[in-house]
Amino acid sequence: MAFNELTDLNLWLQVKQDKGFAFKTLFDRYWEKLYVFAFNRLKSEADAKDVVQEVMISLWSRRASLDIETTLAAYLHAAVQYEVLNHFSRAAKIAGRSEEYEQNILPELTSYIAPLHIKELAALAEVEITRLPEKMQQVYRLRQEKNLSVKEIARLLNISEQTVRNQLNSSYQKLKKHLKEVMLVAIFLHGN
Repeated sequence: MAFNELTDLNLWLQVKQDKGFAFKTLFDRYWEKLYVFAFNRLKSEADAKDVVQEVMISLWSRRASLDIETTLAAYLHAAVQYEVLNHFSRAAKIAGRSEEYEQNILPELTSYIAPLHIKELAALAEVEITRLPEKMQQVYRLRQEKNLSVKEIARLLNISEQTVRNQLNSSYQKLKKHLKEVMLVAIFLHGN
């Protein structure tokens, strides 16, 4: 049986055994669909190609340890969606357009996730927040939930403004790392 006649699952099992031809078959099977999806959101051929290549490179490099618990099609679609969002996030930071990103991109993401899954996502985010060290969690909550300024937090907690900034930056880094995984799970849930 030729590789192009195998199901995605059988091809993936071959890929996990380091079969390059099986990976090439999957690559050829999904490249165009993923590219069109990315291009429709990014409106740039080069960026869309970069996003899809990044996803496929990651798939190959993680093949031995990656267990896909959904369909391969759903996994690849979610991974491209995630990379598109990362692209917008990086572009917004570079251009100083994070407000535009929050207003235009995040609402689109939430439209992909069922309301029940949004509640689950919020609950998972809360779990990650509670895992922050106590002082960091306190600073984070004062900023995010009470909307206090750095100066107000510093005064309230009797610490320097730089300490507040450091605590906030550290909390954002820790949460970003863990919430990326949570976000992928939420997107996967939508795909099922």
